[in-house]
Amino acid sequence: MRCVRELPPWLTGLLVASALALLARPAHADDQPFVTIYTTDIQTTRGREIEQWLSWRTNHGNERFNEFLSRTELEYGITDYLQGSLYLNYDFEQARAHNPLGPVETTNSFGVSGEAILRLLNPYFDPLGFALYFEPTWSAKERSLETKLLLQKNFFNDTLRTAVNVNFEDQWVENALGHYDQQSALEFDLGASYNVTPDFSVGLEFDNEHDFDGLILGGSPREASNSFFLGPTIQYVAHPWTLVWGAQAQLPIATNPTGAPGAVVSGQTVDAEHFRTTLRFSMDF
Repeated sequence: MRCVRELPPWLTGLLVASALALLARPAHADDQPFVTIYTTDIQTTRGREIEQWLSWRTNHGNERFNEFLSRTELEYGITDYLQGSLYLNYDFEQARAHNPLGPVETTNSFGVSGEAILRLLNPYFDPLGFALYFEPTWSAKERSLETKLLLQKNFFNDTLRTAVNVNFEDQWVENALGHYDQQSALEFDLGASYNVTPDFSVGLEFDNEHDFDGLILGGSPREASNSFFLGPTIQYVAHPWTLVWGAQAQLPIATNPTGAPGAVVSGQTVDAEHFRTTLRFSMDF
């Protein structure tokens, strides 16, 4: 008769903890658990993914406002360090001034965007993930160029991922006279996402957005507003499908760099949406 030897309690606890840690590890690849923040996780060589973004932004302090945005994206892994993407964009806006009550104004536009992410440091092998992001956009009434610095740091065996984005964006927007007004933005975005299970994660995103008149890259910008947003994000993965949802509310701590009367009401920038939400479907193929 064979005798089965019982494991010491400390060794049993270590094995159980190790198994739980392995089960909770997220998929690396191009996993993006946020809706306003990018991590340095990108497609591997020849990896392909299609994404559909649906966003709604609502409520301005001085008008009834609704904006619906649709973005269809195709991603491709050029190398393990470089990812390229192409977007088809549709933007619909409807606004009506409150005081005095004005007519309903509706605009819509189609556009295209390109995207390139160059990863210089990998958070799974290096102390910190670091990547550069470029996105030019063109539509009938607007041109823009976004440049981002992407930072990522993982904790607890990659179960907790934190990310910081610094975004510089220049815009050329056509006015009623057919000329292009120069505008720009500087954004500081922070997020954390925790894998509750290998397929389900919860997160939190915080955005600080500065808008300028004039171009921030190579121009002489004048700060026009300073707004803050905060909200939750959830992600569910069922390979090859992924679903991400996030929502943010404008915090009542906005500042008024211009000093213009009525630019900030109840601590919120009147020209920035008070609430926004985004749903993103994606599929690897």
